[in-house]
Amino acid sequence: MLLDKVTDSIAHFIGLFQIAAEQARMRDDYLEFVARRAHDEAPPSDEPVQIKFDAPYALDNPEPGIHYVPAPNSIEPYVAHHEPLYAAPEIPISAQMQPVIYPGYVPPVFLHHASSSLKIIDPQPPGSVASIVSQTNHLSDNDFVNVGGSDAVFEQIGTPQTSLQELVDQASQAMPILAGSLPGSSQDIGTFITTSADSIHDFLAGLESGQQAGEAGSSQTIVDNGDGTSTATQVTAVTPAEDTVYVNGTATDEAPKLDDYLPAASPLVEDTPPEAAPEASNGSWQTGSTATGQVVHGQGSIAVTASVEISTGLNVLVNSATLVSDTLEGHVFAIAGDHISLNLIVQINAWSDADSVGASMSGWNCPPDGTTAFNIASMEHVELNTGTDEPSGAGTPVFPKAWAVTEITGDFISLNWLQQLNFVIDNDTVVASSSAGVTSMVGTGANQTFNSLSIFDLGKYFDLILIGGNYYNANIILQKNIMLDDDIVGGVSGFQTSGPGAVSTSDNLLWNEARITNIGTANTDGMPDGFHNALNEFAAGNKVLSADVLNDSAFAGLAGLHVLYISGSIYDLQYIQQTNILGDADQVAAAMQGVNPTSDANWSITTGSNVLVNQAQIIDVGPGGAIYYGGGQYSDELLVQTDIIRTDNGTDVKSPDQLVNEAVAFLSDDMLTPDQSQEHQMGIKDDVGMHPAHTDIMQSVVT
Repeated sequence: MLLDKVTDSIAHFIGLFQIAAEQARMRDDYLEFVARRAHDEAPPSDEPVQIKFDAPYALDNPEPGIHYVPAPNSIEPYVAHHEPLYAAPEIPISAQMQPVIYPGYVPPVFLHHASSSLKIIDPQPPGSVASIVSQTNHLSDNDFVNVGGSDAVFEQIGTPQTSLQELVDQASQAMPILAGSLPGSSQDIGTFITTSADSIHDFLAGLESGQQAGEAGSSQTIVDNGDGTSTATQVTAVTPAEDTVYVNGTATDEAPKLDDYLPAASPLVEDTPPEAAPEASNGSWQTGSTATGQVVHGQGSIAVTASVEISTGLNVLVNSATLVSDTLEGHVFAIAGDHISLNLIVQINAWSDADSVGASMSGWNCPPDGTTAFNIASMEHVELNTGTDEPSGAGTPVFPKAWAVTEITGDFISLNWLQQLNFVIDNDTVVASSSAGVTSMVGTGANQTFNSLSIFDLGKYFDLILIGGNYYNANIILQKNIMLDDDIVGGVSGFQTSGPGAVSTSDNLLWNEARITNIGTANTDGMPDGFHNALNEFAAGNKVLSADVLNDSAFAGLAGLHVLYISGSIYDLQYIQQTNILGDADQVAAAMQGVNPTSDANWSITTGSNVLVNQAQIIDVGPGGAIYYGGGQYSDELLVQTDIIRTDNGTDVKSPDQLVNEAVAFLSDDMLTPDQSQEHQMGIKDDVGMHPAHTDIMQSVVT
């Protein structure tokens, strides 16, 4: 049947729709069938599956029928180019014949020379060492604190920055050598050592020519600075004796301990653990008596005592350093040129602790403790038991018959240059007032800076060290403590107290402690001919040691020699420079609270209790047997201990209360005219610029 186009299209569409619907029904039925079959299947069993293993072939040793016989070792004949001069000596190696330098030292194991032209071993030469370390702490903690709700402007009293700079300059002028000039080359190291030795001689000459000379090597001078201040300088220079400790220029047997002299308020003081209750003999703890009394029930207000606690000091500056130089150790040093040895310790304590306390605190507890300064130093020499001497009753001594040579072309350098600096400025200004029932605690100090370093240079040991040039050896320790603690504590007009009060403006500790220990021998002598000829042979390229060298008494008992030849010079410099600089010129103004004043508050003001510590030690290991030199010889040891004290700060011409009243102005809006109020508001905006020393708004705790 023929259909029109519209009817034909509709018929086709209905057919296609029926086919698509049927496919959808089949897909849905299939998914349901799959899900049902999976549900009907049994879950997997957890029991292990038994696996059957079968190896039908046996593994026997294979015998492929190949017979292998290695070829015999072949011997290659050796034909010498020349006849040996002598048979190789038999050198027994035993513990008794090895040099014993210090406990735990293991001597090098070496072979021997079969002839003068054949070197059996070629040990590696030691390398030069140069360590340059600078540790620096810079801190500026200038605080301005106003407690009590008043509006105050505080003008700084005096010029503490200028006073501190003057102390730094005076301490630098008292240093006998030019400190801080780092050598740039090996020749500069030698120049620095020789220049330091010359400077020491000039310093001693000037010290001996002092007008007010006391005991030998000491002098005391008092200089008027012309600005109302004066400076007292005490200098002591001695050549230290063995096993002697020098404390502030006086020889003692035992050095004082730091913990015994720390200020009681210092953060370095360790808390004492509470004592345990005593135990009875039967093992039970003893208890006190039974407390008796009455319990009273009532009502009313609790009285709270007003208190003000101000702490602006308690700063701690510590430098600590230890240098152990064992880079190049030898039994005998033979030096073609000069031998220069210098041990130097310079200690300087410079301080100004001229405090001013107002008359309004006259009834308070003011401890008389001032600044305590210690310069502690010692130099000691430790002789080594080399163990090379023949035992008593022995027959003919045994001397080495062979040697091994290690060579360094040029100079050998052992340099440790350490500089430590703590620079702290803590000039605080505090305006405080008290009111009933209020506890105020202000802490603007208690800064702590530490520098600490330990260097251990451990190298190699040689029985004989031949030096074609000079031998420079110097151990130098320079220590400086510089402190400005000129405090001013006063009361503003109208300030009065009836309660207990305490003010501590000093109780500072300056501590310098240094020690130089030389381990080795002090036996020096001119160059024997045998060593002189050996140096000439080595310089010419012939590594030959004659019988005069091998049979030297220093080598008795050694089986062979481990030799180091240095064509240049040895530069051995151990240098420690430690400096602490503290500016702690605090200014405290005590006032009455304007709204709720009280006069029975407990006041406690601490502006001192600062601790400055320098501790340094150098341990230098040198020749253990003898030192032979072909040129000149210079050896010197010197200890210089100096105290620089400024006796006043120039503010004694006025009362501290008067100074505080001139520096502090309390302002309030109801006391000012409109023009003055506007000027005061402008002044508040420029307050930071007006007082550049008070840029640190708050580094404290105010409760």
